[in-house]
Amino acid sequence: MMEIYIVENEEQNKVIVKLGLTIRKIREETTDFSQDKLALEVDLSENQIRRIEKGQTNPTIKNLLKIAKALKVDIKDLF
Repeated sequence: MMEIYIVENEEQNKVIVKLGLTIRKIREETTDFSQDKLALEVDLSENQIRRIEKGQTNPTIKNLLKIAKALKVDIKDLF
């Protein structure tokens, strides 16, 4: 039972890290937004954006929708 939990956790962590890297890549390649400017656009702190991009936190769907809108992409493009 514990092994299943650990595997699921590892899979979730990989998705969260990949999500953050994708957000950062889109932000850097398609906008002139700094992390601070994106944070202002989506009403989050710069620290929250930094943690999302580093895969250190699991953003809510609501925040992902705001980020996608600010980056002018569909939410599915973040994955």
